[in-house]
Amino acid sequence: MKKRTLFITVALLTFFCAFKSKAQIFGNNERYSSYVSHVNVGVNGYFNMNPGQKTYNPGFGVDLKYQYDVTANLGVTAGVGYSVVTINSKTAYSATKSDLKFLPIRLGAKAYFLPEFYLGGELGVTYLKPGLGSNTESKLGKFFAPQVGYETNHLDFSFRYENTSHQQEYVSFLVLRAAYIFNF
Repeated sequence: MKKRTLFITVALLTFFCAFKSKAQIFGNNERYSSYVSHVNVGVNGYFNMNPGQKTYNPGFGVDLKYQYDVTANLGVTAGVGYSVVTINSKTAYSATKSDLKFLPIRLGAKAYFLPEFYLGGELGVTYLKPGLGSNTESKLGKFFAPQVGYETNHLDFSFRYENTSHQQEYVSFLVLRAAYIFNF
């Protein structure tokens, strides 16, 4: 009987100590407080990753994202943006003589594996102008973008690989993002 009482006492003390330390670790970060909705405004830097060619110079973009925290460790996101990637006129194919502009609509998720670090992913569609192929008409393409990031109370920094495709053509970029978060 004494062993059982001692075991229960040790188990309860361990539980309360772990609960208290978790509250201290997560208490300084607003993500784990009463805020469950976040809107962030960000700027993006794009770096060409197409294999075997240097068609595009580095580009830039802006975006707006809404995040709803389902749990303390999982958030779902929705967003829009606008990006421009300039063409490298020295190495570009003759069919692609204009800068690439795209307007993505994104849905995604973030899984927090530490209080401020997360892994995430986004899927969506993007309106491309001009199209990716030899046809210069505007196209509606699809994309995916796995990412890793660091988020503080009001800042979000992320690094992602973004692949946009339409039919058999694709373009891919490494993207660095910095954003300011508004909590409500």
